[in-house]
Amino acid sequence: MQRKSAIFFLALLWALPLFAKTPEQELERISLRQRAAKLKAWEEPYWRKLLYYEKNLLGRWHSPSVNPKFFLSRWGNINPRLELEAAVDGLYFEGADNDSPECLFPERYRWLKEKLGLPAGAFPPRACTSFEGWKAGLDIESVSLLFAAGYLNNPSTLYGHTFLRLHKRGAAGADLLDYTLNYAAVSDEQGGLFFALKGLVGAYPGQFSTIPYYLKIQEYHNIENRDLWEFPLNLKPEEIDRLLRHCWELGKASFPYLFFTRNCSWQLLPLLDIVKPELDLSRRFGFWVIPSDTAKAVLAASPETRPGWRPSLWKTVEWKRSQLGEDEKLSVLALARGDQAQELRKLELRPADRKAAVLEAAVDYLSWRFYARRIGKTELDGRTDPLLAARAPLGQQVTFTGAPARPPAITQAHESLRLGAGLVALEHGPAYELQARFAMQDLLDDPAGYLPDAALEMGSLRLRYEPRYNRYYFREAKLARVLSLNPWDPWVRRQSWEINAGLEQAPEAGRQSGRAAVWAMNAGSGLAAQWDGPVRHLWYALLQADSAFGPALDANWRLGAGLKAGWLLERGPVRALAEARYIGYALGDTRPLWAGTVSASYRLAKDTSLRAEHGWRGGATETGLYFHQFFFSP
Repeated sequence: MQRKSAIFFLALLWALPLFAKTPEQELERISLRQRAAKLKAWEEPYWRKLLYYEKNLLGRWHSPSVNPKFFLSRWGNINPRLELEAAVDGLYFEGADNDSPECLFPERYRWLKEKLGLPAGAFPPRACTSFEGWKAGLDIESVSLLFAAGYLNNPSTLYGHTFLRLHKRGAAGADLLDYTLNYAAVSDEQGGLFFALKGLVGAYPGQFSTIPYYLKIQEYHNIENRDLWEFPLNLKPEEIDRLLRHCWELGKASFPYLFFTRNCSWQLLPLLDIVKPELDLSRRFGFWVIPSDTAKAVLAASPETRPGWRPSLWKTVEWKRSQLGEDEKLSVLALARGDQAQELRKLELRPADRKAAVLEAAVDYLSWRFYARRIGKTELDGRTDPLLAARAPLGQQVTFTGAPARPPAITQAHESLRLGAGLVALEHGPAYELQARFAMQDLLDDPAGYLPDAALEMGSLRLRYEPRYNRYYFREAKLARVLSLNPWDPWVRRQSWEINAGLEQAPEAGRQSGRAAVWAMNAGSGLAAQWDGPVRHLWYALLQADSAFGPALDANWRLGAGLKAGWLLERGPVRALAEARYIGYALGDTRPLWAGTVSASYRLAKDTSLRAEHGWRGGATETGLYFHQFFFSP
């Protein structure tokens, strides 16, 4: 009995506030709690935004932060009222100022004092030296939204990435002085398919961090060869202060990182909702979140400005190469990959300006080869140093004019969600089709603002109704399709590739229309070539490995390999594609597959297009006409 009494006494002591040290302070604390209760301050939308509260399936409030340091109350993650009352208690904290709740959560307490109507002198100001030192070191003058274009060679960055650039006061945009505010998954893995799969289930915590801007340039612009777009947000000084105060608070938060929903891009939205509460951006997104869509949502609520554009390192090399003669291009390759000493001797015969152009292009090309992991640091230094030494005596020269061609920005791209309807002519009668694709483009969609010569489709559905059999069925239900066509370049030597997984109809199995569904997966790798003229031509051929599973097949499965080839043409609003493939199966159902399509699209407007398709697969043929409309992803 005595032991139970002792436990009860300790629990009672633990439950009592540890902040108020005098009777007068205790009365003040109780009075402030009563004032907060009368105002129902914990029901204020801004308080819930500061703690990231959201309702679960049972209608109860909870905060997704998995770091207990983000809360003052033991139950603060599930109870906004207890967290607010703990914040009131924190006003009476006695200890080192830097450890006080007010210094740990400056924006939370700024709002709380304002909400409770506390005069400026009600509490002695805290000496928050850690926060003030961090803020003074950043010394932010303005903020921009940065969008890094998608990178198909890393599944974790297929759709691009958004983050904030913090411009240092008086730095005039100097890359070495600015910082970025970035949200990312905390993981030892650098990317890859396994990273993306774990990101689907929230296996990684996500955290905010401030990182020097030049490091992000190295990561995106150099290593991954991604264009960077910069959109000024035109935040007011008080909004920038609010951003910094809350960013300091987020140093104690960790959120589950979910690849399609609570990802790097979405997590910026509730942050900007705190900076500008009237935006309410985070409520616009529900089931999935695509970085390009969040960028558009943020920019739609900001004053329109011309975005800045930083071309990737390879685009810079390609632009310089376009201004070289054929013999000069060969010289660059020799300096970078051949007998450099011999080529330097040959350069002595060239005019100074052309010699300088070749040397500069060779240095940039070697930098690209290093960041693309084609050469190591030792070879980079060994080949670059002699080129820089040869360039220095030439002095100032006019080498390259103009700038790389500026592509359309993401704000000029069609929306990510595509809906469609069409009429299909089958061998034995008509059929009607409804289509939906959650993201984002295929080869016949207008590529403006997206990656050229690429397909990135997630959640592609084609529901068909066939009156002949009075039957509805899925013509296609694709989980994912990623295609990257890279026209062969002797400087780059990059292959083309494709992966594909989802449900499809297999009429070659000999079943009745709509009753031959199989789960198919394939992957391919090969080469592509292009010809630029009035009509651009792109040819490609891929070796494919293919598998399928379903009761429509003999033995319920098959495994084989074959060849896929295609021809893409484009001019203005018109794009056409002819594609054929042959797969021979060695295991399971060994009947071979012959299939192909001839299709064309015409862009009526940025978000509207018409498409015609004729296809054959096995002995079945069909011809369809479709109307496509793109929508903002909800």
